[in-house]
Amino acid sequence: MNINIEKKENVNLIDNEVKVIIQYAKKNKEVNDLEKYIHEFKERKKEIFVEDNYNLIPILRENIIKIYSIGKSNYCKTVNAEYKIKSKLYEIEKMDKNFIRISKSCIVNILHIEQYGKNIDKIR
Repeated sequence: MNINIEKKENVNLIDNEVKVIIQYAKKNKEVNDLEKYIHEFKERKKEIFVEDNYNLIPILRENIIKIYSIGKSNYCKTVNAEYKIKSKLYEIEKMDKNFIRISKSCIVNILHIEQYGKNIDKIR
């Protein structure tokens, strides 16, 4: 398959928006694979990698309840488990508008907030 890539700036697109157009003479397996790769690439941006028994596994950001620090280590609490993470809190905070910092050592996912209070330990 011969692939030609054309890049063009479009001032009408919003920040962080990319428009991909796939043109082909006849749809085939390679075109389907390319389309699938682009969709998977888009979905990977919605994940954070966590450590589980020395393995890195992807966790969807929407399943994260809170991310917090204890000492020099950072942790991620999900609906099902807690994991150690390598990411810094400030990096995670910038990833998603649903993550907000509630203290120096804790970021919460606003999609999982059920009540407001002073004690961050009671967040699920």
